[in-house]
Amino acid sequence: MLKVLQHVKAFHTTHGGVERVVEELVPGLNRYPDLEVDVLCQGPEHRDYALPGRGRVIQAKTNLEIAAASLSWGDFGAWRRAGDRYDIVHVHLPWPQSNLNQFFGRFDGAVVLHWHSDIVRQRLLYSGFRWLERWLLRRADRICVTSPKLLAESCALEGFRDKAISTPIGIAESAHVVESAEIETLRHRYDGRAIVFALGRLVPYKGFEYLVRAASSLGKDSVILIGGDGPLARELERLIHELGVTDRAVLLGPLSDRDVELHMRACSVFCLPSVQKSEAFGIVQVEAMRAGRPVVSTRIFGSGIDWVNEDGVTGFTVQPGDATALAHALAQITRDRALARRLGECARRRYEELFTARRMAETTRETYLALRL
Repeated sequence: MLKVLQHVKAFHTTHGGVERVVEELVPGLNRYPDLEVDVLCQGPEHRDYALPGRGRVIQAKTNLEIAAASLSWGDFGAWRRAGDRYDIVHVHLPWPQSNLNQFFGRFDGAVVLHWHSDIVRQRLLYSGFRWLERWLLRRADRICVTSPKLLAESCALEGFRDKAISTPIGIAESAHVVESAEIETLRHRYDGRAIVFALGRLVPYKGFEYLVRAASSLGKDSVILIGGDGPLARELERLIHELGVTDRAVLLGPLSDRDVELHMRACSVFCLPSVQKSEAFGIVQVEAMRAGRPVVSTRIFGSGIDWVNEDGVTGFTVQPGDATALAHALAQITRDRALARRLGECARRRYEELFTARRMAETTRETYLALRL
């Protein structure tokens, strides 16, 4: 049996995209009789507990936060103690703790790097960190990249693509059953207008400002609903009032997982208007595709967003930061039910073919077994 240690910033304590991938991946891997997968992570306190069925979580207490990167002496200590018990360590980047752990507490087994995104925002700190990133890329036996587009366009992976493979993110079928009566009730709340749904942290790189601006051009037969919270909430609320679109753009605030599924099922189209490659994949697009909904998203160099959402097949893609183009693409779908239905059916098929949790686990297991040969 292969013993694997997944190293990730957090596990079951936050709702970040990277953390969600590991939370989908670990139970899927532990269903295979030839694998046993544990997790090393950080959190507000030290914890050590068993996972259902198989595997353990070792959670070290975070000691320091620098530019959104958590650091922990306990994490490093657990890494050094655990190293000789595992055949493979699977680290999820970007996260400096993984680089530091491997550099100072060398691991003799196989190393798998999961490349979720290039570092975009912390450019000054990154300039001093780049050498350590490249050291770990050289050390890695395999690099799993979340999309073929990110693999091809990431500047950081230059020189290492020969040992990189595309491992698309997958999610399980929704655990929440949504009744048709609930969907109709939600649609009735907005007078039967076509619902454009968006979801995410209200932060600059998500591009919600441009979606709000698109509301002016959509007309009164549509309503934009934006779920999520964040530092830009008040600024977006002010913009909605300044543009006079309070009847066409609504901030919903944080939503439960069940409410997210309800809005996915009730909407005519899902929109991901991100403007920076910090959005390297866009798991929320896959949630919409799972629900059989078309997607309007953006084309960003160095991001896999527009690989996930195939232009003209599962929805439309537009240039980032272009409110007019967003409005035009959304209007095409909201005003043509046959088009919306065709795109939604294709979106569901693409989810089933590429983005299931089971497929992600199978691809990852194959990567592990190939390293054992």
